[in-house]
Amino acid sequence: MKICYFGIYDPAFSRNKIYLSGLRKNGVEIIECLDRSRGLIKYFRLMCKYWKIRNSYDVIVVGYPGYTVVWLARLLAPKKPIIFDALCTLYEAQVLSRGIYPPWSVRRFMTFVWDHTSVALADIVLVETSAQKAYFESQFNITNNKIKVLLTGADDSLFYPTPVQKTEKYTALFRGRFLAEAGIGFIIEAAKLLTNQDIVFSIVGSGHVEDEVHDALARHQPRNVIINSAHLSFDDLRKMMLESHVLLGQFADHERLKRTIPHKTFEALALRMPYITVEAEGHRGFLVDHENCLMVKPANARDLADKILYLKNNPEVATRIAQNGYELYKHTATPKVLGQQLLRLCRDSL
Repeated sequence: MKICYFGIYDPAFSRNKIYLSGLRKNGVEIIECLDRSRGLIKYFRLMCKYWKIRNSYDVIVVGYPGYTVVWLARLLAPKKPIIFDALCTLYEAQVLSRGIYPPWSVRRFMTFVWDHTSVALADIVLVETSAQKAYFESQFNITNNKIKVLLTGADDSLFYPTPVQKTEKYTALFRGRFLAEAGIGFIIEAAKLLTNQDIVFSIVGSGHVEDEVHDALARHQPRNVIINSAHLSFDDLRKMMLESHVLLGQFADHERLKRTIPHKTFEALALRMPYITVEAEGHRGFLVDHENCLMVKPANARDLADKILYLKNNPEVATRIAQNGYELYKHTATPKVLGQQLLRLCRDSL
């Protein structure tokens, strides 16, 4: 089996890196046909690179994000199977999560065009959860079985458990992009509720709703919140996560959370850390409340505060949840396991 990994994807982006690593761990030879140039020149360069390897592979996998290049893959290889790693829709990524394009803008309309074109032209479309699969089938009126679920997982060369000295004070850590669905304002509000409980909240990241985060800090004025917007190496980030006592997911009442499992979820499981996140449809069927995580009601700072305090006061529960989460990760979300599943889909497409 030889796979052409095609597109304008970032090979260092976790989902791409995990799948590339996982396929190689399963003995797959990968030919990367990649160009990340700006503007239209990238399409011409992709065509030139593809022409040199056009007879050297069995299946094309269009890496994430590939919404704008599936048409080119189909044009260049009309008879080859094409697997498109969508993860989610472009509309979700650009509009729901980041609010980049205003209503009635041309670019917002183009998210609709690219979503429909890429899904229509691919033979198999990969999405992140069963809820996302149902959404795609409804949105794009798909009645066959072309939408397949493939978890994102975590890179086990970067995220793995080792013994470390925990911080002196009980620390709840959020790390990641400041996006609408993250609900960082509710984390800050929960911190205020726990001011007298000797708990530190560490928030590591930056992003689109950074102003809202600072507004929440000014409004609640918690004394136990530390914001770190510096770019950290993976080694430093992993160490900081392991030194904490509990890792936090996302907490807003947001449409995106109905269909996604954030990257930080898999990373927490891979580190064998107790994890608290929102109760949302995207997690159902994968995470189980009080078994491998704790779930809180959406947009509910009081519930979040109560769950953090519960784990602090019940360390044996935190240990059990962390171990169960780690076992779940090893069986379902390592690069090798996911690479094996992707390889099976590639073979089935021939």
